[in-house]
Amino acid sequence: MKYPKVNILVLNWNGESVLFDCIQSIYQSSYPNYQVTIIDNGSSDDSIQNIKNSFKKINYIYINNNLGYAKGYNYAFNCLLDSDDSEYYFLLNNDTTIECNTIIKLIEATYLFGENYIYSPKILNDNNRKIWYAGGKISKITGSPKHIGLNSINDITEIKSSFTDFVTGCAMLIPKKVLHDLNGFNENYTFYYEDIDICLRAKNLGLKCVYVSDSTINHKISSSMGGRFTL
Repeated sequence: MKYPKVNILVLNWNGESVLFDCIQSIYQSSYPNYQVTIIDNGSSDDSIQNIKNSFKKINYIYINNNLGYAKGYNYAFNCLLDSDDSEYYFLLNNDTTIECNTIIKLIEATYLFGENYIYSPKILNDNNRKIWYAGGKISKITGSPKHIGLNSINDITEIKSSFTDFVTGCAMLIPKKVLHDLNGFNENYTFYYEDIDICLRAKNLGLKCVYVSDSTINHKISSSMGGRFTL
């Protein structure tokens, strides 16, 4: 199997209590071809300095003030457009930790389902190890989104890899070309729904979203105001 380069983009704002664990988990990954880029949204704590003191070979993109999720990532996408040779971006919350095989399982799924689609691992609530995301469903009646498997017990709940309505921005693997074809995130959304919007726009281009059951991350939900998608 080929291992396309993955740039892991971690958006950070005052993440001193969580960022170290996130980056440490990435450095324990078994995936052989990745780059880490931390996008700092104007932090005033020591989160970035702590990482610099502990890890090497990390790229940093500095933003003077907190632009939020959509604008912060879009700023980074523009910075990386011509200088980055990655085939995929893996957008990752700073309050998550990945498993050693998280990325390789996502990449394996691209060979099974399609390399131009958008992917997400299973996301577990780090507080209780229950499922937080195992796919997303958008109601055809109300248009409201929900997480499949929310609060189910992971050890006894089997939700197989499948196409899904949307991928959460907490952990999103997306081809670099697809992201730029979509012009990044819609900045009209300033707090939630940016991830769902980009998935719906991808669908309009004939692209799909995929939930990957054997790829897992842990999400410290309480550290980011209940997570970006609390239900």
